[in-house]
Amino acid sequence: MRSSGPFRVLAKRVLHAGVVREAVRSIAAVRGHSLVLVYHRVAPGEPTAREVVPSVSTELFRRQLEALAEVGEIAPLDVLVQDRDRHARPRFALTFDDDYATHVDHALPVLKALDAPATFFLSGRALHGLGSYWFEVLERLMDAVGLIEISRLLDVQTDGLAELITACENNPALQQKIVQGQGTDGPSHLDRSHIEALSSAGMAVGFHTLHHEILTRLRDDELEASLNIGRGELERVVGRPLPHFAYPHGKADPRTAAKVRDAGYEAAWTGRPQPMHRRDDRYLLGRWEPGRSDVDDFLVGAAIRLIQRGHR
Repeated sequence: MRSSGPFRVLAKRVLHAGVVREAVRSIAAVRGHSLVLVYHRVAPGEPTAREVVPSVSTELFRRQLEALAEVGEIAPLDVLVQDRDRHARPRFALTFDDDYATHVDHALPVLKALDAPATFFLSGRALHGLGSYWFEVLERLMDAVGLIEISRLLDVQTDGLAELITACENNPALQQKIVQGQGTDGPSHLDRSHIEALSSAGMAVGFHTLHHEILTRLRDDELEASLNIGRGELERVVGRPLPHFAYPHGKADPRTAAKVRDAGYEAAWTGRPQPMHRRDDRYLLGRWEPGRSDVDDFLVGAAIRLIQRGHR
């Protein structure tokens, strides 16, 4: 259940009235919530309109983190999982998905400079000699030939990039067709040394499955395999177990959550943009992707989500 309409409108008005930071502190203290954020790519420069994988600029990422540190505490993800009682200040955790080399090249220097902990949910594809995710290939094709030509090649009728992405996400056959047309460009993924660098810097690593399939569509045996294939290799690289899990594409249901629990994970995150509350199911926790919001809108978005109710 989301917060009531009048409260949501009032929150926006108060925040934009010039007391953004104090409002975030007060709202979080009243509700006793914490918020987990998710990013995919942090890179120099501004994103293009043809972007498939969400990204934020390095400078904006820094400003967003500085704003969070001003209004609350950026805490390790496992701290939020283990201690979900009320706190006087809002608490935030930072997470990153997928195997992008930008995690080390651009996100990690900002995290280290601000002494901010983060968790990286990885697939470990380079450890198995695997190529690009299908959505990376789609983005390269967008740059090379554009939306109209891609839609023709895939025989998909669509009015825009968002519709094309959704169509591909829901159709494994289209994903395979995209990957088959990737050409000679290889992925820019984290290799063993990159993953070791994240771990050595004090960052946590979680698992995101090797093949990034939508788990709710898999049979039980396929689902159980997906939760474990590649996990051991990542654990050997970082030198410790991977207790946390992020659902590919953010999609989960009670059946997948039960399988994640049975696989020995301690907690798992969906793509639902909701806060963490002490009574939430720890295998159906939410995360919010802030995107390219400027600092005031970013804090407004955080405050609105902090006053939502978590999943029960």
